[in-house]
Amino acid sequence: MQFEDLANELVLHIFQSCASVSDVLNLAATCHHFRKVLTSSRRLPILFQAAEAQVGPLSDAIQLVTHNTSQSVHAPRPSPPLSLALLTRLLSVGRIANQWAAVYPTRKWRGPCSSSRRLLSSTETYRLRRALYRLWLYTLAFHEPLHPRTTRHSPPIIRSRAALLRPWPSRQLAEMLDLHAIFRDVLAFQICPSNSTVLRRHRARFPDDPAPVLIHARLSSQQPHDSHNAHMMPHRQNVYAPEHFHGTSPRLSVSSGTYLHGCSDVAEGWGDEIAHYYVVEDMLKLDPGQLIFLYESIMTGTVPSTTATTARKSGYSAAIMGSGKGGVVERFAAGLGDWFENNGETFGETLEWVIEARGEDAAALREEVQSGANGIIGKEENDDEEEEEEEEEEEDEEEEEEEECVGL
Repeated sequence: MQFEDLANELVLHIFQSCASVSDVLNLAATCHHFRKVLTSSRRLPILFQAAEAQVGPLSDAIQLVTHNTSQSVHAPRPSPPLSLALLTRLLSVGRIANQWAAVYPTRKWRGPCSSSRRLLSSTETYRLRRALYRLWLYTLAFHEPLHPRTTRHSPPIIRSRAALLRPWPSRQLAEMLDLHAIFRDVLAFQICPSNSTVLRRHRARFPDDPAPVLIHARLSSQQPHDSHNAHMMPHRQNVYAPEHFHGTSPRLSVSSGTYLHGCSDVAEGWGDEIAHYYVVEDMLKLDPGQLIFLYESIMTGTVPSTTATTARKSGYSAAIMGSGKGGVVERFAAGLGDWFENNGETFGETLEWVIEARGEDAAALREEVQSGANGIIGKEENDDEEEEEEEEEEEDEEEEEEEECVGL
């Protein structure tokens, strides 16, 4: 019996078992019969079922893509009608989530722990996507021009931020904290490395390089490296000038004729430890789509076409996106506006406020996430242990009830 002679019910079951939207469309493109079965049946539910397996959980992704300022961010919104436009937006953010799922192992297990590096399981990838959608929603709601530095400690704003996190259990907040730490790591060591990181990498790569290390501050009177950045550079200097971050040393520039062949003659750090800390705190307000764009631009030296297309569809201006490796981070910072500077992220302190309001220890939760005992990975064993403890407690309660019955 040939495959195309199967009953329509079996063909529909195969469609519903596809793990991605592209699998559904490719299967429908194999013959006229399969295409007719898909189009004559409930096509949109089948596509959304495949999208759930590919980029789920769709419930959190829908809350993200349907967010608007006219509604409260922490109020649950009803799911919109199924449509191809909604599916396209879900796949767009889901693609970015899967990109972070590929980056996560490289940053979670590095250095002495690199021997333990592995791919994420399907369950772990699902948790990562869920955490990313929720972090992205938090960023859209509270890391934007209507929330400047002067309002970060306002009681109504704090309650509004906490109201978004409060419905989620602590274990899912730990997943968000785990992914947030990965964002911080990528920013601190790849996108915006400190002076000491740049110097250490230069010495490790070129131990015999006699080129001097130049430390200098970019003043507004100095000429930028290229004319394309001329209108951006003065604002960029003001944003990350040391006096804004109480730093003690300016940005560091390692000049070498052989450093980063074909990419740049100058590799710059983003200040000393104090100044660098505040730069990273500012940059953590970027959403996951912007962060993955910067990360891929830095790692490849070019603007990734798929990420750039997603960025343009998300409304990022050309001035913010830039082109190529040189100065792309500067153009991001310059194009975001005055509210962005000296205004660190608020997710970390809000999560601590919510955890401590529950009577739990926020510092202990951070240590568990850092050690891998909690967060996106390493939960299966914890779940089994908790289930065993719950079963033991239920058995103890049943035994106590039986003893009470016997006593009566």
